[in-house]
Amino acid sequence: MDRFGRNGVGNVAVRRPVRWSRDEERALIECSETSMHRNVYRAFRDFELIERLFNVKCPMKNPGIAAIQNHLRSLMRMYKKVHYLLEQGFTFDVETNQVVGTDEQWNAVEPLGRCVRNREFPHFPKLDEIMIYKRQQEAARNDREQEAAPMECEIFIEFA
Repeated sequence: MDRFGRNGVGNVAVRRPVRWSRDEERALIECSETSMHRNVYRAFRDFELIERLFNVKCPMKNPGIAAIQNHLRSLMRMYKKVHYLLEQGFTFDVETNQVVGTDEQWNAVEPLGRCVRNREFPHFPKLDEIMIYKRQQEAARNDREQEAAPMECEIFIEFA
């Protein structure tokens, strides 16, 4: 019964948190990128496929769908925070894998700055590449839908 603990109240199994190494996180991101190329609109949502791909890359880990889902969501939350800071004028240092800014900038975004400042996020470049691709695909889809919409409205049928 690995990955299970006892909660002290009775004989009820409780899930232990899964610890992720950098290599396992990198493999998880690669698996989600592979699943995205199969269907860009289900990116980061096809957890069964991501789990199968991850279990092939890391056969000894086998964390389960819930752990994969939770960890991908936490990676995306961190990505969104870093991306927001970059839009606010901060920079991302690839050498240290950290967000860099002046003290005035950090004071301006105080609540958000505490969880990102002096913290490494080595997967940001790869996640940014994936999200740029996803945004491009969604923009192309929206353009195709907008082009098709006026064509449907131009058809008039008159009955005499």
